[in-house]
Amino acid sequence: MTKKLVLPGELVAVSEEYMAGEGTYDQDGKIYSSYVGEVDLDAQQKVARVKAFNPPIQLKVGDVVFGTVRDVKETMAMVTLFQAEGTERQISGETEASLHISKISSGYTESIRNELRKTDILRGIIIQVKPSLQLATDRDNLGVLKALCTRCRSPLVQKGRDLYCEICKRNESRKAASDYSDPSV
Repeated sequence: MTKKLVLPGELVAVSEEYMAGEGTYDQDGKIYSSYVGEVDLDAQQKVARVKAFNPPIQLKVGDVVFGTVRDVKETMAMVTLFQAEGTERQISGETEASLHISKISSGYTESIRNELRKTDILRGIIIQVKPSLQLATDRDNLGVLKALCTRCRSPLVQKGRDLYCEICKRNESRKAASDYSDPSV
């Protein structure tokens, strides 16, 4: 077994001798590294791998994630994910997920704008990875964790089932998680 440090795009092996394994890709008969890491040429199985020093988070169905609502359409919200629960690393890049109106609440949702607004921070669960990431917030502990008033942008506090703006003195509706907190904290 041979080990050496490689950078992304660096030649690792040739496909005549090895198959591309984890952390590598085959292009025109040559195997290149996908990550910064250590090369592992397995002579017994004839597989070239690169073990990343700091591997990216691989999201899967059932993962609980945190994100910011980027856009709200008639039947869908787009959420930019930034963290997976139980991990210290942030999700890299612009990882986008969609949240369909039917997956927001366990009950009937008449209007998505009554449940989510742009810039809300939420906790959701991944229900699909391919061909695109899809979320659900239809459980008590899932939904909006922090929100701002749509009029004055002050933090909303929870009062009963609604969220309340102490500056504007008005209520707003959201699909709040059971542990909703004050966004100023």
